[in-house]
Amino acid sequence: MSEEILVLIEHRGGKARAISWEAIGFGQKLAGLLNREMAVVLLGHEVDALAAEMTQRCGQAVLVASSPQLESYTPEAYCAVLSQLVCQRSPWLLLLGHTYQAIDFAPRLAAMLGRGLIPNCVDFRWDGTQLTFVRQVFNGKLNLEVGFKGSPPHLVSLQQGAFSAYDVQSASNPKLVHVDAALTPEVLKRKVLGILKTAQGQVDLTQADIIVAGGRGLANKEKFQIILDLAQVLGAGVGASRPVTDGGWLPKEHQIGSSGQTVAPKLYIACGISGAIQHLVGMSNSGCIVAINKDPNAPIFSIADYGIVGDVFKVVPVLIEAAKEIRK
Repeated sequence: MSEEILVLIEHRGGKARAISWEAIGFGQKLAGLLNREMAVVLLGHEVDALAAEMTQRCGQAVLVASSPQLESYTPEAYCAVLSQLVCQRSPWLLLLGHTYQAIDFAPRLAAMLGRGLIPNCVDFRWDGTQLTFVRQVFNGKLNLEVGFKGSPPHLVSLQQGAFSAYDVQSASNPKLVHVDAALTPEVLKRKVLGILKTAQGQVDLTQADIIVAGGRGLANKEKFQIILDLAQVLGAGVGASRPVTDGGWLPKEHQIGSSGQTVAPKLYIACGISGAIQHLVGMSNSGCIVAINKDPNAPIFSIADYGIVGDVFKVVPVLIEAAKEIRK
C-alpha cells in the first residue's frame, strides 16, 4: 500500500482554481507532518502549460491524464480515469476541493472504490497516532470530528477558504508523469454541448483577491455606503458580518462566517467588525488581515496582521483618498 497523498486539480480556462492551490498547500502540510509523499493529479486535454506551471509553483510530481474525451468535465469520465489511477497507485489519501464539480462525482467515485468520503472539511486533528477531519454540521453550529474506517485509499474534500493557498511551497526535483486516460465508448454517456455561466454580482467573494467587510460598527445601512466606496476604489469584493445581512443592509450572499461564506483573499479589510468566532472561522486564512475598530480589545485584533484602533468613519475616508492617489 502506497504512502502517497494525491491532490486533484480543478481548472477552468487553463488556470487552476484557487481552491486547488488551497488543497495543495494543505496536502504539502499533511505530507510533511505524516512523512508521506505527495503528488497532484491533472485531468484534461492539452493541459501541458498548466502542468508546467504546477511543477514550477509547487514542485510536486504532477500526474497528467490527457485526452480529448477529458476536455470537458463529465462525472463518468472523471470517475473512470480516477478509479483506474487509484487502483494503479494505491494512494493513502485523495484530496479535492469541495466544489459543485466534486459534489457531483466524488460520492460516485467513493462508491466505485468501496471507500468512504469525508466531505467539506474545515480543519483536521493529529494526535501523533490518529488523523481526524473536522466538518461543520447544523449550519455551522457544531463541529464534527470524523476519522477513517477501513483500509486506504481515503477520500476527503476541503471547504473553500478553510485552508490557505499561501502555504504552497516549492519543492526540488519536480517531475511530470503521463498516465493512462483510455476511456471506452460505454463510459462516455453524455456530451457537453456548452457551458453557461450564471449571473453573479460584481465580485465572486470566493475568488476575490481583496475583500472589504463591514460589521455592526457601521451603525446603519446608509452609513455602510462607506464600505462600498472603499471596495469600489480598491476593486474589491464586499463582505459583511451576520448582523449586517440580518439587518438587511446587504443580501445574505455577502455574509462571511460559519453560517455564510468561507473566504481566503490576499487582503481582507475588516471595518467595524468585533470578531465573533463565527466570523473569524470564515476569513482567518486570508493572506493579510487589516482590522479597523474603535475597541482596542476587539477579538478581531487577535488575528489581524495590521490593526488600526480608531473610528471607522474617520479612518476609511483616509484609505479611500490614499487609494485614489495610488491609482492616479
